[in-house]
Amino acid sequence: MCKKITSIILSVMLVLSLGIILSGCDSKNNDAQTATPNKAVAAIDAEGREVTFPENIDKIAITCNGGTTHEVAIFGGADMIVAQPSMEKFPQLLKMYPQFKNVVNAGSFDDVNVEQLMQQEPDIVLVGVSSKKGNKFIEDAGLPTYTMLIGWAAIDTLKQEFLNVGRMLNNESQAQALVKHWDDTLAELDEALAKIPENERKKVYYTGKVITKANAGDWGRTWIDGAGGIFAVPENVNGDISVEQVLEWNPDVIITQGGNGTADLLGDDRIQDIKAIKNKAVYECPIGGFWWDRPSPEATLGFLWLAKTLYPEYTQDINLEKETKDFYKEFYKYDLSNEEYTSFFFQ
Repeated sequence: MCKKITSIILSVMLVLSLGIILSGCDSKNNDAQTATPNKAVAAIDAEGREVTFPENIDKIAITCNGGTTHEVAIFGGADMIVAQPSMEKFPQLLKMYPQFKNVVNAGSFDDVNVEQLMQQEPDIVLVGVSSKKGNKFIEDAGLPTYTMLIGWAAIDTLKQEFLNVGRMLNNESQAQALVKHWDDTLAELDEALAKIPENERKKVYYTGKVITKANAGDWGRTWIDGAGGIFAVPENVNGDISVEQVLEWNPDVIITQGGNGTADLLGDDRIQDIKAIKNKAVYECPIGGFWWDRPSPEATLGFLWLAKTLYPEYTQDINLEKETKDFYKEFYKYDLSNEEYTSFFFQ
């Protein structure tokens, strides 16, 4: 009888012990699932390199434009920037981040002052994909770099860059929210544009200050296509455009890059027979925190603006002012005033 009782007690103790062990294993598994990821993570940059970010990033230097500063700011790194090109072109950005006025300018792209850059002791330098010479100078000095897409982005690669920079700054949740904003905004825009008959689609010529300086880059095509337009410049055409070519293409609308104005085009005697000039359908792209016609976190607003400019009757349900203020509130953490919003647009 005693042996039987002892056997039962031992069995119970064994079961309890196994339960504790298994419980411990579950606890470890749960801990592993909810653990904060190590900051020393890697991402593929615009050069196709696998870059491992430093574990503790406190200082960031930037040697390119292309919305890089805006990405860092949106993901909480504004106060980490110790060097970057001047942001004087973007007064709205300086209103939101006045600390940028005092940041050291150590040059940009291939024209960088590496010695001045090193004096800032950055943990990482964000460089542009187009400046291989300047980037090599920085890397040869022993500073770690991560290459940004700048103007060479596509929508999908830009969204991936958001996720990478968010990971770099340990703010993946904000990066995921930004990607969701892009997905939702462009999906809703596509739904509105799907109602436009093909014969009402407008041919759009995208240029600088003069008619022969067309922007035929990939992002320009992406932007105009995404807003429902037909890109006027054929894909096989590169370099300067002749006046004769523009006359042949005869665009319905001309868009100029922000800051270039429209007066020079409207007054150009050589192109007065173009539909866009005859109808005064020449518009200058807005500038918010950044140019709306170039890849950056707020470029979705540029898609909305262009769609509303091209097809006002089909985009009446899109409230651009509300969309803009909502974006600034959510991502820049800034309450945009009516006056500030109005200042984005050129008359």
